[in-house]
Amino acid sequence: MNKKITRIKDIIFPNKKINYFVLTILILGVISGSIFLMVLNSTDKANVINQIQNFFVNVDSSSINSGLAFKNSIITNLVYITLIWIFGMSIIGILLNVFLIYLKGFLLGFSIAAIFKCYGIKGILGVIVYIFPHQILNIFSILILGIYSIMFTIKLFEYMFSKKNNNMRNMLKKYSIIYLFTIFISIISSLSEAYLLPILMKIIIKLFI
Repeated sequence: MNKKITRIKDIIFPNKKINYFVLTILILGVISGSIFLMVLNSTDKANVINQIQNFFVNVDSSSINSGLAFKNSIITNLVYITLIWIFGMSIIGILLNVFLIYLKGFLLGFSIAAIFKCYGIKGILGVIVYIFPHQILNIFSILILGIYSIMFTIKLFEYMFSKKNNNMRNMLKKYSIIYLFTIFISIISSLSEAYLLPILMKIIIKLFI
């Protein structure tokens, strides 16, 4: 059983150095996003708080169109992971993917900080519901695809310039399987965001906010 768990972990996170690198970029993005809200001027902060409050009001009044929310979410998620997958198949794409991973963390950190800014300590439950499960699934898919995209770019560089005998066909096959896996995760994430998140948010709003 332990061997199977270890094998699955090695498949999902296959390279320790790249694992830590991608995770560090994501964490830096979250920290930067949180700090960025603090340095905004009062007008911009007021606009952000107003948008957060409008979101919670819309959830509370059940005025969110779940079908439309799912459509928008799945398009956004698929475009994001597809860009990472495509950029991973080019040498310069590694820089673009590092930026996309950082941006994902930045937006998450900014959103979390905005909820706290708007509702203070009462916003903790709102943040938890906002993160679990759809944001966790999004982060997971970005991390795993980001790791494999960087690995693929490195292997491609070695194949083209160092003449290493890398089996690029097998690498591309594995990379594509990971891409399809992240599409599946993104679909689950979008379903959760569109149909589960409003229900949980409504409960939190009624009881605590």
